[in-house]
Amino acid sequence: MNEIQKKIRQKLDELPIVDVHTHLGGEGLRQARNLADIVSYHWLHLELQRAGSPAEVGEGRYPSDPDRYMEQAAPYFEKIRNTSNHYVFSGLIRDLYGFKDSYVTPDNWRELDIKVREHAGDANRISAVLDKANIRKMTVPFKDGMPDNSDRYIPYEYGEYLFAAVTHRQMSKLTGSTDENDFPRSAAALRKSVDQRMAWLHSEKQVKVLHIWIRDSWSYRRCHERDADYLLDRVLRNRNLTTEQEDLAISFCADALAQAAAHYGMTLQLFHGMEIYREDAPVSVAGFWNERFMRSMSVFAAEHPEVTMDIFLATRIPSHEAASIARSAANISLSGGWWHAFTPSTLVTFFKDRLELLPHTGWNAFFSDGYIVEWVYGKLLMTKHCLSRALADYVDDQFISFDDAVDIARRLLHDNAYSLYKLS
Repeated sequence: MNEIQKKIRQKLDELPIVDVHTHLGGEGLRQARNLADIVSYHWLHLELQRAGSPAEVGEGRYPSDPDRYMEQAAPYFEKIRNTSNHYVFSGLIRDLYGFKDSYVTPDNWRELDIKVREHAGDANRISAVLDKANIRKMTVPFKDGMPDNSDRYIPYEYGEYLFAAVTHRQMSKLTGSTDENDFPRSAAALRKSVDQRMAWLHSEKQVKVLHIWIRDSWSYRRCHERDADYLLDRVLRNRNLTTEQEDLAISFCADALAQAAAHYGMTLQLFHGMEIYREDAPVSVAGFWNERFMRSMSVFAAEHPEVTMDIFLATRIPSHEAASIARSAANISLSGGWWHAFTPSTLVTFFKDRLELLPHTGWNAFFSDGYIVEWVYGKLLMTKHCLSRALADYVDDQFISFDDAVDIARRLLHDNAYSLYKLS
């Protein structure tokens, strides 16, 4: 780290932060009860397994026997000490729990575990960690409730059933009924059902953001109502749709949702770049890029210019293209890096592509995707490191001044989220 980067990095610690996407409260947990809760974060856990760890998580994703989990996992940290997830893990246990060793071992994990458990019952722990990180706002799923009554938290909805209501299961969630007689019987009725659900989310739950992760091979295509009527009829009669037909049906739903999102002032978070390559995989496990998905985004965005669409990428392959698309579409923004893209080299690539192609008002540098507050904190450390590195290169090359870099960083970590997500 050169001197310019060090100075920029120090300035970043003074800046307020907005985390535009978390899962805080997912699986019924917001803060660690023990060290195993932190270690079993799915990507660190996956890397430990790949290194040979036999440790397993319980049905709720967190270990049902945390001591046994750590006993089995501890010998394998040495083998993953080079990974980005281990870097994040090391930073959070250092800053939050005073860990001083290079990595966890069978000899030192219990002392660290004791320190984590000391905070397990602290009702102020979440606020304390977020204050330490200077995180002023963050999104959380409304279904899991807000951590407290402050204005720090912004509720969002898992909106896949609104974006792609093309199965009976999704129809049931959309209508709140398992009785198929209550399902919309026409495209016009489907559009009305989507709008009614969006109105309820807006007025009753104050939802401002929709989480949209559908199959990564989808691409947007304009779908006329008469075609949607035919496709909906097939869905209701349990007839299988071809991939092309499903693309059309999802596109019709996507249009209906975007129209409602414009009316109710909601932002769409669109995730792309993950694929399940193993049938037994508990989560999507590999980076994937569908060029048709990315290129159709500009068409979808043009159909709905009043709706902000924030794209989260899990692979660096389409980084330049995504930034180019966002440069041409005022309602497309790009944020942070998702899952497999959360590595130093990938984040720096993302940030440089966006710095070179986009106005500094058109994208966000950070979202944590964190499930517990400790990982939110740790992922911010990685983001700050990578953002300072990208900005320092441009200062060093005299493309921008040091003061420009700090001002741009504030926009990327805080100010832009307020405008793109209509926060107050």
